[in-house]
Amino acid sequence: MTLVVIGDLVADLIVLGGAALERGTDNPAEVRLTRGGSAANVAVAAAPRHPARFIGRVGDDTLARALVLELEAAGVDVRVQRDGRTGSIVVLVDAVGERTMITDRGAAAELDEIDPSWLDDAGWVHVPLYGLAEARSRRAVTDAATRAAGDGARVSLDLSSVATLRAMGAAGLRSALAALRPDVVFANEDEARVAAELGVRPAPRGVYVVKRGAEPVLVTTADATNEVPVVRVDDVLDSTGAGDAFAAGYIVAALAGSDARESARAGSVLAMGALRRPGAL
Repeated sequence: MTLVVIGDLVADLIVLGGAALERGTDNPAEVRLTRGGSAANVAVAAAPRHPARFIGRVGDDTLARALVLELEAAGVDVRVQRDGRTGSIVVLVDAVGERTMITDRGAAAELDEIDPSWLDDAGWVHVPLYGLAEARSRRAVTDAATRAAGDGARVSLDLSSVATLRAMGAAGLRSALAALRPDVVFANEDEARVAAELGVRPAPRGVYVVKRGAEPVLVTTADATNEVPVVRVDDVLDSTGAGDAFAAGYIVAALAGSDARESARAGSVLAMGALRRPGAL
């Protein structure tokens, strides 16, 4: 069964050492142009370990063609709608690998109704929250995920972004969760805090996985909350894509039959590699 990831494929402009900028003059830094997008990252991280398909929308331009070819070269089955302008994100990375992102999602924010055949053989559908931020893409993503779930696929949601959570608000987040009914919800510590501030319980019927950097991962099921230790990475270069790698590792392990704690452990191992390289996976 295929892991289907629905969401963004964009270009990331990674600026290493760009967190402290002096206005009005040159700011030397190491700059790299890489493939990005949370959904694309998950598909690439999973593809060497399990069949993975990416579904999204890109522009009808040269940049999109290059990004799609790179995704296919990584072993991902790529299904995209094409129109408009491909999105780009500027990622400013500080000295400890933390990121500040300037986001232009472009065509990715305009995902339209998804061809049902693109969901063939879906055993798991993973959705980053970005895909639920705009009304049209929210309908497309929700319809696809619920259709796949009706055919037996499991569904996961990554809360992805503090800014997106705040923009959606409590009502928007509750509506998305009620429509998707995810089996697993992923969040980092900041996203979990904002969800709690909004008064939303992200995984009332499934597993809630909260990543906390070097601290143990919290895995909450219907029965209990357990801590899953992680190996500390001291030489963090760039945290871009680490959460996506975690999601990929978790999902691949779960598809192979691992329980929630074992899956979280597999996710943390895969995330470690992402911390030691610039840009996405």
